[in-house]
Amino acid sequence: MKIIAEFNDKKGFNVKLTEDKIYVSAIGNEETIALRSVNGVGLYDDINKYDEDLKTHKQQNSPLSGYILTGFGVVIMLTGLIPDFGDFVAAPLIEGISFITVGFITVYLSKNKPEPKLDSYFKFMLSGGSREFKFDKSDDNSSDVANFINKVEETLTAYN
Repeated sequence: MKIIAEFNDKKGFNVKLTEDKIYVSAIGNEETIALRSVNGVGLYDDINKYDEDLKTHKQQNSPLSGYILTGFGVVIMLTGLIPDFGDFVAAPLIEGISFITVGFITVYLSKNKPEPKLDSYFKFMLSGGSREFKFDKSDDNSSDVANFINKVEETLTAYN
């Protein structure tokens, strides 16, 4: 078995191309695909899922609630400083500082959550349908992915 090309994303996905088969090894899944049944190969990015995840991420991690809490804390603190409300009272200052602190923490935590990742798939178009295998596509391995796809296409052209 002579390996023509191989791609490994270093996170559990490995695919090997030989002269007559493609061997796919993913987490919990191992498959062998005969080249004679492959009509095409390509990459697929699930942009619709990414858009939904990004929209949800922006809604759940909005710093607006932190800004509102901070503003509310400032208003409460200022009411304790105004002499028209009577003698100086420490309670509004302590409550105001508490709201300001919680507001800052909320803003900080909302900005430090990671954004969702774009799911990428190897897609093999077969005689009886298609198969998709999820893998981690990053800037580091994007040229390796492209080279592997080119080798598969060259092999398919020579095979057919």
